[in-house]
Amino acid sequence: MISVNPKLTINAAFLQEIKDDNLRLYGLLDNLRACWLVNSPDVFRPEWFSRLISDLRDQVAMHFALENAFGYFEKPVSSDPLLSAEAQRLHAQHEELYLQICSIAENAEAMLYPQMDEEAYTRQVDLFRDFYRAFQEHESAEFDLMVRVFSEQQKQQRPLISTDQ
Repeated sequence: MISVNPKLTINAAFLQEIKDDNLRLYGLLDNLRACWLVNSPDVFRPEWFSRLISDLRDQVAMHFALENAFGYFEKPVSSDPLLSAEAQRLHAQHEELYLQICSIAENAEAMLYPQMDEEAYTRQVDLFRDFYRAFQEHESAEFDLMVRVFSEQQKQQRPLISTDQ
């Protein structure tokens, strides 16, 4: 059977390194969590939210660009069909998540002018909470995939019969 989708797999070591090095992204996510924990424009200023969301959008773009360039690759010499399907699913989520954070960033900027709209602020905070959860689920699923790939690599490197006697 001919596969319509190209095989896709991950380079687990590079993907892990990208995640480990992206402290700015995770710091922004943590800072932005405060906006729904506090959920008051008098405490967590909408201007801060807008600025942080814009910075987060840029960090997400860089994060996904690095993952796409170095963490995922097409047409591996060999690949497990289940791992490949999961890699394709997660890879496709990059665009969806990026478009989601872009929309929030654009609307967060628009809510400030001509004057701050408190309802729009609350809506954007709620949308960010949804993004945050989806992003965390995505990152967790990528981590699980990395563990599976590492496990498969370990299995392939073990000798079938022990030569120690």
